[in-house]
Amino acid sequence: MTERERETELVTVLMSTYNGERYVAEQLESILGQRGVDVRLLVRDDASTDTTREILRGYAEKYPGVITVLEGDNKGFAMSFTELVREAAARYRDCRYYAFSDQDDVWLPEKLSVGLAKLRECDPAMPAGYCSNTIQVDAGLNRLGVFGVHSQDDITRERALVQNFATGCTMMFNRAALETYAGHVPSYVRAHDFLMYQICVYFGTMLYDPEPHILYRQHGDNQIGRPTAGGRMRNRLKGKFRLRVQERQNEAFYEAFKGLMTDGDRRLFQKFIGYRRSLKKRAMLLASRKITCAHSLERNFFLKLKILLGRV
Repeated sequence: MTERERETELVTVLMSTYNGERYVAEQLESILGQRGVDVRLLVRDDASTDTTREILRGYAEKYPGVITVLEGDNKGFAMSFTELVREAAARYRDCRYYAFSDQDDVWLPEKLSVGLAKLRECDPAMPAGYCSNTIQVDAGLNRLGVFGVHSQDDITRERALVQNFATGCTMMFNRAALETYAGHVPSYVRAHDFLMYQICVYFGTMLYDPEPHILYRQHGDNQIGRPTAGGRMRNRLKGKFRLRVQERQNEAFYEAFKGLMTDGDRRLFQKFIGYRRSLKKRAMLLASRKITCAHSLERNFFLKLKILLGRV
């Protein structure tokens, strides 16, 4: 590969949209304006009822061969992104690197080139992912602050059972990660970014960048965002606390990927799944110093409480 080819490597961006008419054009422009890479967008609209589809069609007509729009039934964001992963795996065999995108953020011009430089250092035969910190902004792009900084050491196999450090809209990954996801979709996918995160942690490499390269918009229409402490408390008490999301996710992940796991990872998952049916397993989880959430007394308090009540 020549130096010029390395500077302009293709990155395929996967974007799912739903009723995003207010912000999607601004996000598309920020993606098209990325420096040091060639960009291709595959966008799936999840049955919007506003003018989002018309906006996307206009961009696809303006940028033929660069933007492709798929229009589907409403499946929710996790399965919409999963459809994009499957479609990209089948359609774009020429591409080595991919990225997830939400519909309402704004990417800084170097976002993809920074992630690409990190991923190029990884073995292309193994799943590799990259994620970064975010600059949180309000609906008008006024800065609210930088989300809490973590470190590479915070990413562990044990912690990946219960905590995802990869905000989906910052994620990039290689072809091996894409194919692993597309070829082993679990029966339950709560969040596409957590699934991709676990794939990279357990079967390859997950890289964390403490520097932010994205304006992460927080507004009333976000399907997933950063609620206040009071909002998180209300979410937990209203119903999410009772859904057993992490247990269901890890059970489904284990069934889909156990054939690829090491013996040690199989034992780790077996320690977690089915804990409600075993007082010994429950006690082991409560006492574990490794299966924890990093840098968050609040998260760890609720994790232990959910384990105790059989709701994790």
